[in-house]
Amino acid sequence: MIIRVHVDPNKTTSEVFALFLKGTIMVKPTKKIGVSEAIIKTRTFCNYRERCHKEVRDKLYGMGLWKVEVEEVMLQMMDENLLNEERFARSFARGYFRNKRWGKFKIKMSLRERQIHSNLIETALTEIDEVEYEQSIKHLIEKKNAMIKNLSKPVRRQKISNYLLQKGYSFGEFSAYINDFLA
Repeated sequence: MIIRVHVDPNKTTSEVFALFLKGTIMVKPTKKIGVSEAIIKTRTFCNYRERCHKEVRDKLYGMGLWKVEVEEVMLQMMDENLLNEERFARSFARGYFRNKRWGKFKIKMSLRERQIHSNLIETALTEIDEVEYEQSIKHLIEKKNAMIKNLSKPVRRQKISNYLLQKGYSFGEFSAYINDFLA
């Protein structure tokens, strides 16, 4: 039986336990679903967009399945080609680069968070065209510079550098472009 309790996140563990002992917190057991129902729900989940193994595994554990059942559903999804880590990594790298203009470092760290193997991460980063990558850097520099055009040159250089670092670009990738742009 799985028990879920929704409590104010500002409370400490000891405060929550004290409330539980007093009977203030009502505990409702969640209904555990079967493997066949989990397969149907996971198909829908995977058809919506590309998913990594970690996302699907977390979703299945959230449904109340045990490890053996989770592995069974995962194998079923891989057999149906709904779950493919390489396809997910490539799609993720392309999408986050084109839509959010993330740099390679931020994409790499985000894929590592999702427990994608390092070889797959390197493969995914090949999806990013180098010319398009340079154009993205130039675009972000222009965009940020237009927002802070009234500041002095050294302050602008620092703010633009911080912005690009936060977006996941390394200093070596953009330092020459900043110098050309602000010169």
